[in-house]
Order: sequence, then structure tokens, then C-alpha cells
Amino acid sequence: MRVTLSDPTLLRQAGRFVWLELNYDNEGNQAFLARHGVAWTPAILVLDPSDERVTASRMGGMSLSELKGFLEEGDRGFRSKEKGQVAAALSRGNAESGAGRFAEAADAYREAVRLAEPRSPQRAHATDALVSTLQVKREWQTCAETATAEAPALPRGSSFGRIVHVGLGCANVGEDARWAVAARKTLEPLAVEATGIDGLSRDDRFQLYEKLMIAAQLRNAPDENAKWGKRWLDDIDHVVPSSDDERSGLDVARVDAVLLLDEPALALPALEASERAMPQNYTASARLARVAEAANHHDLALAACERGLRHVDGPIGRTGLLLTKASALQGKGELSRAKETAQLALQAATSIPNAHNRSNAQRRASDFIAKLETK
Repeated sequence: MRVTLSDPTLLRQAGRFVWLELNYDNEGNQAFLARHGVAWTPAILVLDPSDERVTASRMGGMSLSELKGFLEEGDRGFRSKEKGQVAAALSRGNAESGAGRFAEAADAYREAVRLAEPRSPQRAHATDALVSTLQVKREWQTCAETATAEAPALPRGSSFGRIVHVGLGCANVGEDARWAVAARKTLEPLAVEATGIDGLSRDDRFQLYEKLMIAAQLRNAPDENAKWGKRWLDDIDHVVPSSDDERSGLDVARVDAVLLLDEPALALPALEASERAMPQNYTASARLARVAEAANHHDLALAACERGLRHVDGPIGRTGLLLTKASALQGKGELSRAKETAQLALQAATSIPNAHNRSNAQRRASDFIAKLETK
């Protein structure tokens, strides 16, 4: 998203919007993030500066054209000049979502879906917001079934692509449950169709590939899993990154793709090149270490962990690097050092400001230690 936000055509928005970027791992930002219910990144909000009311919100990346439309939506919400019941319901949903009141937001978005004309862009927009909110609330079945019911009749645009990949992701969580299997029968062909939509953001297209790979794995269809994984990697490899931020974003996707393919070694040359290009960036070292360990290159993983730990600037990154280091030491048979390192990871996790992330990191470290103690 930083690449999109730095596009020179956005300079004309300088009189309307003030750009503010917050570090998700910084303790000083946690009150704001909690107040607005930010559960993951990227999260993009348009705020009324007088009272922090959220006039538009989006979880996930956007293309430049989508971002410009999003800013217009935020401006309309700020000026409160929108007419009509659908727009009013959407504005209420955005405000509730931006305040972290996701149950109330879902109710408002449902009302917008009910009021909007079938096959209309407004209905697509409202459904997009609704399924994303249901995903945040972990209402997997309702999310998948809402996408299944609404997506087939919607116009084929960016909102359609997001509805399909979010709905398919929720269905994948349900694995072999009857509702999940039924939802995937509808959503998988729609996801295939969505990969060909012009103007779809790169992030949304990559999300579609990922969800299609997982769905193929759930159906025990290795050839389809490989087809989507290779297409994903081809798309990544055809992009020449214009900045370190874009390089990092591509590497995140590359890691996801090779791990779902169960061919982690495929990514090692690109990740090593990225670490050389960004020697001060601990996340480049962390990605290399994670994939090297998955490929059983334990020494390569250990060396990357050490480089990353020299530059890490927050407890989330430190915890992750230490756990990867512990896994590499375990792979080399150095169980005592692996346990000591995992205990350091558990200690680092206690400093993670966000309660949800802290709990997950502590659980991962504790589980690792417990498994070591059974050996």
C-alpha cells in the first residue's frame, strides 16, 4: 500500500487529507488501534479530525483507482451530504466498524444490502463490507453463506473479487463441514472468474490465488493446487519492485505461495537477494529464515535469524525470529539450546502490546517448549 499511497497523482488530495502512518508493533499506538478495532494490517481509515469518527474503512490493500474511490467515500461521509437510505446505512456501518463495534457494523451493512437494488454497485459495496466484517468477527459460516448468496448476481468488479476471496477464505476455515463444502462449490468457480477481472488490486488477486490453493488442498486436488501456486509465483516474478516496501510485499506473497506449494526452496534465491538489498530490514531476514527452516536448511535459517535479531525493533518480530531460531536448533538436534531460545521467545512475547497478538505468540512459544519437553 505504501507504493500506492506514494503515487504522484494523489498530491492533489493534499488539501483534503492529511496522511498518517502508524506502526502496528509500536506500544504508543496501541490505544488508537484498539479504539478503532484494527485487527491486522494493512488497515486504511478516513477519520473526521474533530471526533475521530471513521467515515470510511478498509482492511487490506487497494489499487490506485480503488484508493481514489475510497477517499471519495470518506469525503462524502465526512461532509454528511450523501442522500438515500443505503448510503446512510453504509455510513453507519463504517462509523461502527471504525470504532471497533463490529456487531453493530454488521447490522448496518446488512441493512444496506437489504435496501440496495439487486445487481447494483451499492449492493456489491455493502456486501463487500458485510463479509469483511463477518470475517473479522470470525463468523465463518455466516460469512461464507452471505458471499454464496450474494456474489453470483453482483457486477464483476473489485468488490466482487473481494467478496469471493473473503467468502472462500471463510469456507476454507470450515474445512469438511457440510456448509463449507456447499459454499466452496459456488465460490470456487467465482474465484476462478475473479482472477481475470481487470483493475483488481494485486493484493486481492494474490488473495484469490491463496484461497483457491487452500480449497484445492481441501479437495485433495494437488494438480490444481500446483496450477494456482505456479501462476501466483509467475505473477510475482513478473513485477519489478519500485521500492523496498514493494519488494517486501512481494516477498510476503512469495513465502505464502511456496509454503502452500510445499516447495519452500523455490523462494530461497529471491529471498536471499532481498536480504542483500535490504540489509537493515529485519523482516527480510525473518522471511529468509522461515523459508530456509521449512526447507530444512537449518544453518542458513540460523544465520538469517542472527542477522535479523541485530536489527529487530519490536517484540512481535523478536518473538518470531527467536521461535524460528529455536526450530532450526531443534532441527540440528541441539535440544537444550532450542529450549533456551524458545524460553527467550516466550519472554519477548510478554512485551507485545496487542493482547490478541501477545496471547497467540505466548501460546506458540509455550507449545514449542512443551513439545520439546516430551522428547
